[in-house]
Amino acid sequence: MALPIFIAGIAVGGLAVVAFNNREKIAGELQKGVKQAKKTVRKELDEAFKFAEKVKQELKPQKPKRAQSKKRKTTIKEDNNNAS
Repeated sequence: MALPIFIAGIAVGGLAVVAFNNREKIAGELQKGVKQAKKTVRKELDEAFKFAEKVKQELKPQKPKRAQSKKRKTTIKEDNNNAS
């Protein structure tokens, strides 16, 4: 019963030693992955902001156009009242 646990412990220890010896290579690969992830996230954020702006413009309530005010025509009655 203890033998499988002992073998698993040796395997984990061996992997730890290999990882420690190759730490620079592993760190370099992780940095490349992080740079690629940042680039992808920036691209997706830019696209998301563009899409949000487009939707915002489409959903923006459009103001009704103002009707031009027409000049009020004077009637004959008003002309007679002004004449007096």
